[in-house]
Amino acid sequence: MALVDILGVKPIGDNNYESARNPQRMGNSANISFGGFTLGIAANVAHQDVPDNYRMYSMSGNFLGGALTDRKLFCTVRELRRTRTFITKSIEAFQKQDDGSERICLVTFVDFHVREPQSFMAYSSTPMREYASVENSTPVDQCKKSLVDRGLLSESLAETHAKLFSPLSDVFEIRYPPESVCGQNLQGMVKGLKTTQHHLPLASRTAADWVRCKSDIKTPGHQASTLAFLMDAAISFLPLTLDSIPLSDVGACSTLEFSLRLLTPDLDLNQWHLREWRTFAGEAARTFSESALWDSNGKMVASMTQTSILRPALVRAKM
Repeated sequence: MALVDILGVKPIGDNNYESARNPQRMGNSANISFGGFTLGIAANVAHQDVPDNYRMYSMSGNFLGGALTDRKLFCTVRELRRTRTFITKSIEAFQKQDDGSERICLVTFVDFHVREPQSFMAYSSTPMREYASVENSTPVDQCKKSLVDRGLLSESLAETHAKLFSPLSDVFEIRYPPESVCGQNLQGMVKGLKTTQHHLPLASRTAADWVRCKSDIKTPGHQASTLAFLMDAAISFLPLTLDSIPLSDVGACSTLEFSLRLLTPDLDLNQWHLREWRTFAGEAARTFSESALWDSNGKMVASMTQTSILRPALVRAKM
């Protein structure tokens, strides 16, 4: 099934929408969905009545609780600004509980900017290190098989990884450059592995992949909702990946707040893009990390920064 269908929404009244499907879990064995589903649905809702000459450039907010996978998401949208240049909306995503109450999962502000006729300056940063081309990078399944064949990863852990992250591989084609930590230790599942970056401080290590959507994306709204889904993936447990620590070793790991920025009005996720993750700081049971995206010409096109909770296994606290 195409991701644009998975992230589909339908109107159910003035300024209210319902997700076409229940959100799905990813990277979590509990009955809690992957946050990227909620972000993607909210981004889709934000685009419902936006003119074609506007493009989303910012989406920021807070996760207030994980969405359950056994029921639909609902969104209430409020337009805060509409001018000849900008549109701003606020969106609350919530689910109905068994007792009839409503529980908010996400609050976000989404900004749109009209396509300007020209730019005064055009420039871009580059990834932290050089990575192999997409042609010289390895599909995830081949990385997994190599780790099993070398005796670094058990068959059962390989199967667990496939189950946990199948929603991502179902809709995106992903390849790991050999320089990327996440390909060397399979996102930290090879516990304690000394990667080629292990001699560096944690904040100087990076993970990266080449990624493109398997299904055709036709509209700017679908491009933006697909991007929101993609860019949320793996940031919360990135410090674990960079240090070869499996997610099962911690007590709590999830996103608290986020800021997604689109740096171009001409996003095309049907083409290969290089995504690079890095983490900046961790303390007080919180981490701050980023996922950045470049097109095949080396132009930076998007950034997602997040603050996430990261607690030791023996610490339990109510959010």
